[in-house]
Amino acid sequence: MNDALLPAIAYAASTPRLAVKFPDSNSDELWIADIKACNPEGKCQVFRDVMFVESQGATYIFGIEHEDGRPRGVRNELAEQQQFFIEFLRHQNEAWDRALGGRSAMFPGSEYASQLKVSAAYMVQREHLVDVILGYHNRQGEYVVEMLEDSGEFLAHARSVLSFDELDR
Repeated sequence: MNDALLPAIAYAASTPRLAVKFPDSNSDELWIADIKACNPEGKCQVFRDVMFVESQGATYIFGIEHEDGRPRGVRNELAEQQQFFIEFLRHQNEAWDRALGGRSAMFPGSEYASQLKVSAAYMVQREHLVDVILGYHNRQGEYVVEMLEDSGEFLAHARSVLSFDELDR
C-alpha cells in the first residue's frame, strides 16, 4: 500500500513556546509548537513551529478561522508554512474518508477530526485549555467556524498517545 494513502492516526505536540501576546487584546496569545503526525505503519512527519492562538481557555490553530487557512498579520513565509499545515490536516480528513470507502459521514465530527486531534495534542501540553475553536467545511460545503466546548473525550485520547519524543521510536 502507498504510504501517502495512509492517514495519520496519532498526533503529538512538543512543549509549546510563547511567541507573542496580541497587542490589541489582554487575553489573546500566540504560541508555537512542533507537531508530529504518525500513520499506522509508524512513519511520522514533523511540522515545525505550528502556530496556535489561546484566548480565555480556548485554543485554535492560527489561520483556521479563515477558509483559505492562511493566518493574517504574520510574515509571508510563516503564513505559507501555517497554511501548508492546515491543508495537510484537511487532506488527512479526506484520506480518512477514502479509507472508509466514503462513509466518514457516519462519524460525527469527521469533517474536522484531524484538526481536533492536533488541537487536543496541543491542549494536553497546555493543561488549562478546555475548549477548541474549529474551522471546516460542513457537509453542505459551507465554511463554519465554531467552538467545541469541553473537548474532554478528545483530550483523554490525546493523553493516551505517546509523547512527542517517544511517538516514532
